[in-house]
Amino acid sequence: MNTVNFNLSKLPRHVFSSPLEAARSLIVRMNGQALAKSGDDKYDVALSGGSTPDVLFRLWANEYAHTTPWNKFRFFWVDERCVPPTDEASNYGRFKVLLSDSVPDLKEGENVFRIIGEASPETEALRYSELVTSQVRQFDCVILGIGNDGHTSSIFPGQEHLLSAFQPYIPSVHPITGVKRVAMTGKPMMHAKRTIFMVTGSGKANIINRIINDGFDCPARRVMLQADAPELIGDDAALEIVNIS
Repeated sequence: MNTVNFNLSKLPRHVFSSPLEAARSLIVRMNGQALAKSGDDKYDVALSGGSTPDVLFRLWANEYAHTTPWNKFRFFWVDERCVPPTDEASNYGRFKVLLSDSVPDLKEGENVFRIIGEASPETEALRYSELVTSQVRQFDCVILGIGNDGHTSSIFPGQEHLLSAFQPYIPSVHPITGVKRVAMTGKPMMHAKRTIFMVTGSGKANIINRIINDGFDCPARRVMLQADAPELIGDDAALEIVNIS
């Protein structure tokens, strides 16, 4: 493993009083970076699912819909469950309901590029890999979550070999539920301009502590160790009680 960040306790971290304030900071930051893009250059973001992004999407729709330079953004996904977008488990479906349905400037196929969850995972992983390769040289921002087992991007403990897959996206399977997924592999996560692990709530404190302080080997830790520009963003409950120097 080509370790870049030997001391994870030195990772940049941004701690806020609540998930809402963490989301607000990230939106303001991304908007500023998008506006700084010159000419027709786009700001390419890869999104994850889960309850933390839900807060981000709601806030974006309710408070920043009219001040965000949507024409600069292009949204892609880190991973997706193999379900249709109408399914509550769909990562794209949550984005659609909470954000894009209320923002006319967000259009699928123009600046929103979903993983087609209802397609065959093998076929879709190949199609989406080709799409992303043709559209994105380097992600400006990859937003990752961390599962309580240490998984990230639907790559679970015991599946670490998938991080080194050649394709940007591959099929994966939840080891307990058997739900099929399409997951971003290591290279696009690790070589993004910013690889942001966004974690909120006291329920995440234990896994963060295990990864940072105890050296727990898991997919999320391996991405942190090898990413070019990793950082943590979250709230007091997830980050401040952890011994990060």
